[in-house]
Amino acid sequence: AGGTAGVLIGKKMDKQAKELAQINGAQVDTITDQNNLTGIRVTFDSGILFGFNKTNLSESAKKSLSEFATSLRNNPETDVTILGYTDNVGTRAANEKVSTQRAANVKTYLNQSGVSSTRMQSKGMAWDNPVASNDTEAGRRVEIYITANETMVKQAADGTLQ
Repeated sequence: AGGTAGVLIGKKMDKQAKELAQINGAQVDTITDQNNLTGIRVTFDSGILFGFNKTNLSESAKKSLSEFATSLRNNPETDVTILGYTDNVGTRAANEKVSTQRAANVKTYLNQSGVSSTRMQSKGMAWDNPVASNDTEAGRRVEIYITANETMVKQAADGTLQ
């Protein structure tokens, strides 16, 4: 039954990933979570979300995040982890503060857009886990991970997952 549940969760996540890929500025990847289930990673460049060393969301970011929130509301049986990243300009302490506030602002905006705060967590990562040289703006980004919550896993196991 565990393998069948994993397949059902994978199909559900694949469907949501295709939907999310339509959002302007979103890079969508399928991942495997810590429970070996399919999940989704959505990366938004900070150039889309934030100005350099800024934590307030741009208007274009709000539009993209509103579309993102619709998908999250339509798929309530998921958990959401929001990670903020910076480049390495400035001190570690300053970058931790900026990255933490960026992730928190995305979480707050999604909550204001109807996504329950109980299914979301946010964390600033400063310049950890670079995807490119941290001397460039490519390091500045927000990653959002969408994974199956306990309800989805139970629904998949008992065959009621839609």
